Amino acid sequence: MSFLYSIILYFIIIPAFILLVIRFTIRKLRGKVDLTNEVDVSGKTVIVTGASDGIGKVTAEEFAVRGARVILACRNLQKAERAVADIRTRTTNGEMIIMHLDLSSLSSVRKFSSEFIEKYGGGLSILVNNAGVLNAAGKRKLTEDGFEEAFGVNHLGHFLLTNLLLPELAKAGEKNLSEPSRVVIVSSLAHTWGSLNFNDLMYEKTPLEDWRMMSKLYSNSKLANNLFNLELAKRLRSGKVNVNCYALCPGIVDTNIGKEDMMNNPPPVYVTKILFPIFKWVIMKDSKEGAETTMYCSLSKYLTHQSGEMYRNCEFWDYSKRPKLSEKDATKLWEMSEKLVKLN
Repeated sequence: MSFLYSIILYFIIIPAFILLVIRFTIRKLRGKVDLTNEVDVSGKTVIVTGASDGIGKVTAEEFAVRGARVILACRNLQKAERAVADIRTRTTNGEMIIMHLDLSSLSSVRKFSSEFIEKYGGGLSILVNNAGVLNAAGKRKLTEDGFEEAFGVNHLGHFLLTNLLLPELAKAGEKNLSEPSRVVIVSSLAHTWGSLNFNDLMYEKTPLEDWRMMSKLYSNSKLANNLFNLELAKRLRSGKVNVNCYALCPGIVDTNIGKEDMMNNPPPVYVTKILFPIFKWVIMKDSKEGAETTMYCSLSKYLTHQSGEMYRNCEFWDYSKRPKLSEKDATKLWEMSEKLVKLN
């Protein structure tokens, strides 16, 4: 019996206790949105890309609760309609408008932007660049325009969208100089594993060598998000435009992103049935928790005089705790992105 007790103690009780302590510690480190220190978004116009599911859906709901006019910019309109119907079971506040946007198509981005300006022009207070794709490790796909999919959707689509909507963001910023308009870019910790080859951004020639659990192409696109944020802030400051921008890491969030590819390329059973459930319980956030840093960057008064920085857990993520980004790379990426999307 003592042998059985030892097995239970060392292989069940102690590991369970350690996991419980880790889970508690991680949750203590997560920041919380300070509802008492937010700018008033009631009646203001907000765009959230990828708002039909996951973090984007929660973000749209949070803006609606606060009385905003929320444009849900989504690729799948039927899914977006179901999302709005679900949100409306919890709140009748604000206004929710669905518009089609496929970030894998530059023509769709241009069409969305022109339709938005035509129908709702007059000022855009907040643009949340939330949508994204997480391609399976070792897999390379192309967008309608021939771009590598993760880079094309996660970076280039949002790059073009933001630039086309900057005049509307500037209009809203001019109405109240004490409250700049905001561009919020949902990036990821994965940017730390990214590296951009400016001679082969689309990985047409470079061999794709991936660790099974993380896509190099996804990491590169998230690095591009952060470099875009850095250069955008610099250009907004030099142009004296009353618009701020922020990049963020939402944390490890349990959403549907990447799950389709995972179903097509399932990991071993011990991963899906044992390791992943434990990992999910100990570390992962749900979508509501994952959206908190997005809301912090969108509305916190603490960030009114900040721009071009990165955040996680509802606080500033300083350079001593992550790789510093290259301003030279940020400028080069911007110039190349302009040419790729034919902005000028």
